[in-house]
Amino acid sequence: MLAGLVAFSPATAQTQRPAGTASDQGKVLLETLNQVEGLNRQVRELRGQVEDSFHRVDQANERIQKAEKRHSDLYNDGDSRLRRLEQLSKDDAAERKRISGQLGDLELRLKKLEADLDVQMKKFEAEVETRLRKMDATLTAGSGAAGGSSAQMAELEARLKKLESGGGGAPAASGDLEMRLRRVEQAVAAGGSTAGGTGGEPPPGGANAPITGGPSVKAVAPPPAVAATPVAAASSSPEPQSASKAYEFALAKQRSGDAAGAVSAFQGFLQQHPKHELAPNAQYWLGEAYFRVGDYPNAIAAQQKLMAAYPDHLKVPDAMLILANAQNGAGDTRAARKTLEDLIAKHPLSESAEKAKQRLAKLK
Repeated sequence: MLAGLVAFSPATAQTQRPAGTASDQGKVLLETLNQVEGLNRQVRELRGQVEDSFHRVDQANERIQKAEKRHSDLYNDGDSRLRRLEQLSKDDAAERKRISGQLGDLELRLKKLEADLDVQMKKFEAEVETRLRKMDATLTAGSGAAGGSSAQMAELEARLKKLESGGGGAPAASGDLEMRLRRVEQAVAAGGSTAGGTGGEPPPGGANAPITGGPSVKAVAPPPAVAATPVAAASSSPEPQSASKAYEFALAKQRSGDAAGAVSAFQGFLQQHPKHELAPNAQYWLGEAYFRVGDYPNAIAAQQKLMAAYPDHLKVPDAMLILANAQNGAGDTRAARKTLEDLIAKHPLSESAEKAKQRLAKLK
């Protein structure tokens, strides 16, 4: 192309510029050649830029394809997980519904079993309490066998307390307790025929006293003369040291009508034997003795101490009855009514509850 331009240039110069010189024609030719060379450089640069742009576009397309593939993979994975979660949610809802139904059925069955067990335990407790009261009065008769029988009574009361707290083992334990009760009753029957027919623990005078108008303090009449019995001898001799004999000594004071002496004797027993199995009984009779001498504040405190320390003891119903009498005697009729209501609610099958109903009716 340059050769053509060179060949063409003189002819053109001759036809167009006949008056021009050769030097002018050469300059024009060189300028033209320089312009053509510049254009060629620009073309080459543009081609390089175009090729670089195409390369960048290819790279961008490759990245886009990779991104689209990752996005597709993530979408497919997320969709798969979502489907699994939806299925698990459905399965979980069905399982929860099934478990909820089973729990409701178990709860109903448990409530029924608890109600049945509560009824059986109350019946059993009332029956055992009645029989133990009878034995408690008989076993404390003034004879040498009385001390040992008191220990047996304490053992039976401890077993009964354990039975009541155990709950679920009532059927098995009741058979063992029933057999022991029968053996003790037979022993009492055999011993009672040789003990001279003396009476047992004095009836709870405070529990039997009328509550209306304030309880009257009356001394219990002494039992028939039994000078040959060890208990009678104990009342006129210094207080013995053994726990069972100390208890019998204090009980003899109560039985003979010496309420003040009974207070002192039971206090001494509790100070010397605070953890003895007969301590709950002694605490009860201490409150009874305080009531007999008209010391209502101490009678209230003594029975409240028994109820706090031995809430499941068989003496608690009687203690609550004496507590109500003492509260009424102290002029606190409102507290007495509350105590009687609690007694009826907590020990509905006890003999004391029946007396509480009568006293409550008189208070109202």
